Order: sequence, then C-alpha cells, then structure tokens
Amino acid sequence: MSAALEQALCALRDERAAIRARATPAFDNQLAAVRTWQSARIAALHRPVAERYDGHALLDFLTHSFYLEADWSELTARPERVAKRIGRIISDARPLVIAVRLQASADTLDAAVSDALLTRADTTADTTVITPRAYVSAFRQVGEADLRRQQILWVQELVDLLGGYADNRAAYWAFKLASGPARALGMGRTYGLLADGFAAMRATRDLEGATRDAVALQQRLLGRLLDEKTNA
Repeated sequence: MSAALEQALCALRDERAAIRARATPAFDNQLAAVRTWQSARIAALHRPVAERYDGHALLDFLTHSFYLEADWSELTARPERVAKRIGRIISDARPLVIAVRLQASADTLDAAVSDALLTRADTTADTTVITPRAYVSAFRQVGEADLRRQQILWVQELVDLLGGYADNRAAYWAFKLASGPARALGMGRTYGLLADGFAAMRATRDLEGATRDAVALQQRLLGRLLDEKTNA
C-alpha cells in the first residue's frame, strides 16, 4: 500500500506544480471561482440529504474542509518518506490514497473547467462570475465522464472506509492515540483533516443510508450535466 500512496502523492504533487507553472491572474481567479461555485452548488444540492441524516457536519467537511481547504503540502513535499512512515499513525493507508487521488483529480478537472470558461468568456466581462449555462457548457466541453464517475465511487469508498473505522471503538481510539506520533512525524495537518472526517461521520445518523442517497443524487446530477440535450 505504501507504493500506491507514494504514487498518488507524486501525482498530486506533479499536478499542482503544473498548475502553478501556468498561473496567470486570470486563470488563478477563475480557478478559485470555479472551486467556490462548485462547493456552494454541491452543498446546496445535498442539503436535504444532510437534513434527513443529521449529516450537516459531514456535508461541510466534504464540500469545504476537504475540497476547499485541505493542505497536502506536508505529504507531497516528500512522498517516499511519507509513504514509509504513514503506517505509524494509521493501520490502513487506503483511505488516504483515495483522498489524495480525489484531490488530484479535482485539481485536474477544475483547471480544465476554468480553461473552458476562460475561452468562452467575453473578455470585457468579469470572468469569475459563473452562470449555470456557462458552467454546463464548460463541463461538457471538458468531458472526462469516466473520471467524474470514478470520483463518485472514490467518495463512496472513502466514506465507507472511514465510517467503518469511526464506528469501531477500538480502531477509533487507536487513531486518537496516534495524534502525538502524527505531529512528531510532521503530519499534523493530515491527522487533523482525518480527525475532522471521523468526527463528522460519527455525528451522521445511518451513515450507510446517507451515503447511498448522496451517491445516487450525485450520479443523477452527473447524468444531467453530461446530457447534451439538457441546458442546466
């Protein structure tokens, strides 16, 4: 599993380096706007599901703490060293591998959507203002349907795995005891992110049912976005 984690971290590091290398004020502003817009839209879409399952903390974690704010720099700076040490704080690195792959794929797709919006924009207009019609057009221009479907499956697996640990009292307390070693190994931010995810999942009622409903809703949304006959 350490090889899979190292590979995922290297891919994320390289993707972020590529985005930084091509940065311009217009692109950076558009990328930030795309991420904020998507976070708000997905949060609004899934709010009824969150209300049914007391999942507000989990929804906020996935759409804000994880998607918008997660800082992976302490892991991507030295992927090989991290991959070898991670076993000291978590027994199974699979959730972290999935999380890193999710972030790398989001970076790739968000950059592509930003490019598509910039190429379609009226240069005299504020390109950071995103309308549903413009977003759908850019989304379809980018395509990548298989990768987007994989993202949904990754989210489902990530929640299932972490939820299983959160519901296992022994595993949960073992994780809590790993706080000190994680910080000593320079992975305090990563530990904090995982801890927030655990807490959000423990607060959700019927996590399995909530995940099932959320995944089905996200799959329907993806189907609509990819349907060329649909305008929004």
